[in-house]
Amino acid sequence: MSDILKNAFPAIIAFLGTVIAVFVGYRQWKRQQDTTRTGDFRTERQKTYKELWEKLKDVHVRLRTKAVATEEFRSLLRDVNSYILQHSLYLEKDDHHLANQYLAKVRDFTSLVATCSSTPAKIAVEDTADIPPEVVKSIAEMAKAQKDVDQIREGIVARYRKVLSGEVIAPGPTEN
Repeated sequence: MSDILKNAFPAIIAFLGTVIAVFVGYRQWKRQQDTTRTGDFRTERQKTYKELWEKLKDVHVRLRTKAVATEEFRSLLRDVNSYILQHSLYLEKDDHHLANQYLAKVRDFTSLVATCSSTPAKIAVEDTADIPPEVVKSIAEMAKAQKDVDQIREGIVARYRKVLSGEVIAPGPTEN
């Protein structure tokens, strides 16, 4: 009996050591796979937010530098919305609404400037500069439109910066 124990005891310890080593190895492999998967998702998500920002910025500049007819604006908006739908896996739910709201406010703002009689305002918009403060003060509606555009733009920039820096963002407030 003692011979059996002398032979069995080291075999049991070796078996337990092997099981523990396999378990630890599996856990490390699994953790590495999860990290790789998470990293790939984060990279794609950051790329998506960066590309969406480029699209929004391009539409904003286009609206400010040339007269855009309603149909052309709808086409630009459709392109942005198509991109958002195609990449919705990587975007937060509220980003679609926020992007549309932003472009609508930019459109409202540039339309107001186009119909106003202020030459300095029109020049500033076409040069993609801020409207001179003295002009903005004289046109309350234009000031509100510019504030709305700037506020939404800053919200988008803040959210996208978080994503691009690797932070997880919580869903933003839904506005109607």
